Amino acid sequence: MPPDEQMIRIWDAKTGKPAAVSPIAGHTGGLLSVAWFPNGQRLVTASFDRTIRLWISETGCQVGHSLGGQASWMANQVAVSSDGNLIAALCGVDSIRLWNAITLDQIKIVLQHVESVLCMAVSADVRFIAGGCGDNKVCLWNIEGITQRKYDSEPLPTLEPENQQDLAPDSSLSNQLPMNLMYPEVQSSPEYTVSQAVITTHGPLPLEPPMTVKEDADPVASPAEHSHFRKWWRQPLNFWNARKPLSSPQRITEIEPCSDQTENISTNQGQSPAQDVLDEFNRYVMNDIPIRLIYLPTMELVGRNFVKTHFQDRIKEITEDLIAETQARAVPPSTRERVIPTLVWRKVEYGIFSHRWLDTGEPSYQEMTEMKLSRTSNVRHLSSDMMSWLKEGCRALHISRNPSENDVQSPGYKKLQKCCEEARRLDLHFLWSDTCCIDKNSSAELDESIRSMFRWYRNSSICITYLGGTTVIEDLKSEEWFTRGWTLQELLASRKIKFFNKDWQQLTEQDDDKEDDTPLMTVLQEVTGIPESDLIDFWPVPRYIDKRMTWAAQRKTTRAEDVAYSLMGLFDVSLQIAYGEGGERAFGRLIEAIMQGGGDSSVLNWAGAPAKHHASFAIPASPASFVGHPDIVTIGRLDMMLTSRGLRIPLVILPLEMPKPEFINRPVINPNFRCPHHGIGEVRIDSRGYEFSAVLRQYALGIFHYIPAEDSANPGLPKQVAAYLLERREVGVQPDYPLGLSRLYRSFEDGWRRIPTGFIYLELPDVPDFASLWYVSRTCLETVYL
Repeated sequence: MPPDEQMIRIWDAKTGKPAAVSPIAGHTGGLLSVAWFPNGQRLVTASFDRTIRLWISETGCQVGHSLGGQASWMANQVAVSSDGNLIAALCGVDSIRLWNAITLDQIKIVLQHVESVLCMAVSADVRFIAGGCGDNKVCLWNIEGITQRKYDSEPLPTLEPENQQDLAPDSSLSNQLPMNLMYPEVQSSPEYTVSQAVITTHGPLPLEPPMTVKEDADPVASPAEHSHFRKWWRQPLNFWNARKPLSSPQRITEIEPCSDQTENISTNQGQSPAQDVLDEFNRYVMNDIPIRLIYLPTMELVGRNFVKTHFQDRIKEITEDLIAETQARAVPPSTRERVIPTLVWRKVEYGIFSHRWLDTGEPSYQEMTEMKLSRTSNVRHLSSDMMSWLKEGCRALHISRNPSENDVQSPGYKKLQKCCEEARRLDLHFLWSDTCCIDKNSSAELDESIRSMFRWYRNSSICITYLGGTTVIEDLKSEEWFTRGWTLQELLASRKIKFFNKDWQQLTEQDDDKEDDTPLMTVLQEVTGIPESDLIDFWPVPRYIDKRMTWAAQRKTTRAEDVAYSLMGLFDVSLQIAYGEGGERAFGRLIEAIMQGGGDSSVLNWAGAPAKHHASFAIPASPASFVGHPDIVTIGRLDMMLTSRGLRIPLVILPLEMPKPEFINRPVINPNFRCPHHGIGEVRIDSRGYEFSAVLRQYALGIFHYIPAEDSANPGLPKQVAAYLLERREVGVQPDYPLGLSRLYRSFEDGWRRIPTGFIYLELPDVPDFASLWYVSRTCLETVYL
């Protein structure tokens, strides 16, 4: 396969069609070698990313941990023994390394050659390994002792020829190995010297215990001088296995295929992560990252199981020492339960794309799945002198990726490609874009994606933001990105963000544009109206509703319902997605969820006409209803609930007096009100065009900004209060209602109703300062249905 190919593709030999799990992806570099296990259920691969990986062919899942990964060598070829218990890899230029295919433990022995090794093979009886060397000779290694014997922790004596006669070819072996057929141009005869042997073997030398100062100080079977085919070559290879040898019981063990949905990551190499780390890793990947991501090396969409397999090696870096160190570094010291999720989040890295959608030309999910985007058309293949290239350091191939003629080169796709280039520059392997990573034909997936989007931006390593109408920072004031509804949560949710102008140049030289006290941050505050503290470290809670709603008041969305859906994350609430219900109904459901989520009185701090809601006339119509709100300090949680009778809420009712106006065949606007309680006196109210009719009504202030009463305590009013103007039909007091027939009746229609006025914000003269409260009688507290 081409050296740039990073995926395994399996075809059905009978039909010629790709298998169901094809392609299998997980390597971060091009593949060099693939080998099947004898049972056909597993594969082993070697890649330019310096790892060797095992795969379940039916499910595409990786088996256990990756092998290798050393900076000092890279596997160029892999082979599996006929019994499926041994993996051999041609590593670097002149060595062969071995692994237990069952436990995935490395056998601490290196078959070191004098000359470069071009190829290798394991014999059918699993007794020998042959290495084809660059000096036109074959080196044979007897590995029978590896698979059939269990050694002690000390090296065995090394066999050496006793005299020069032992160096002569053994004629008794001529019937067993046809040496002439292997190299017919070289004939076996007594006149050949030592260096002219037809088949040579690098005999083992005495081994020393492995050094601990080097990272890769494995015991090495060093080669001796080339010699004739020695008559003792069938003796077992002697070595000191510093770890665990392959014993007979391990040969009959098999690995069962794992489910691609429920497999938990485990390791056998080195210290495995604690179970709570593995549990958090699996929970996080399967719940808190996007459903699918763009795999940047291939520009193909991959799912969460692929991502889990990709990062499983990084999770092994979360050791007990690291957990303890992180706990101790926190001020005050943190708990293990709080530290582990943070460490897992740091290991699972992906970028996320924020941009202004184009009217047409954005790549869709169907296009990304049906077309092979950004496939390789110009591949630099390995030259004939591959061995000299490997000796120079095993540099990674530079693969230029040019789109094929069938690729869609729309402006939207080119924009996505630029974003992917920036993500690769940041050493990221995954990216999420809302244009092509969501299957919008699936209502369930669309629902989950919209509900989870704030969390996905929150968990990303960086948000790459493209500003198509900006050249320099001063252009941000007219940038369309700041007028769209969805980009508000993208700005606030992302922990780290980087802005790019229309030419894909960085707006600043900073790695993170959310740094404080910068010229960019000053402009962002001015453009968005959001304080710097919230821009840098925003926290989603169902509080400060009035303030946060004003941030979204001037933003627009294509779909009316998205005004509400795009704000769910800011208040940490969840709504069922129901496009077609209308903007006001969706926003009303958002307000209801916020009320039940926190009971913060700031959700009532709005003015103007209510939404067209069947149950209540006290639900705001949009974020614009909160614009111009007075600043109030949250001082308590109210018991609010939307019922069939209206919005049920406890309010402090202060009756108002309105002088009888002269209605000259027309209603009155902006009448004068007076509150005789607590020294308030005249109350000026902007009725915003509401017409007061001549019908007798009762009016009152419904104060929602107060300290709620606890048990039998009285509610407390601060110096400054916010209230609604309420009215109800004036009905004479009837102390005793008759039990029989009567024309008198009262219903909930006679209850209080909110008048759509402007904001009502007044001070209580009897309260001396802002630290004091005025406690009113509990008789003033009334549960109303608005």
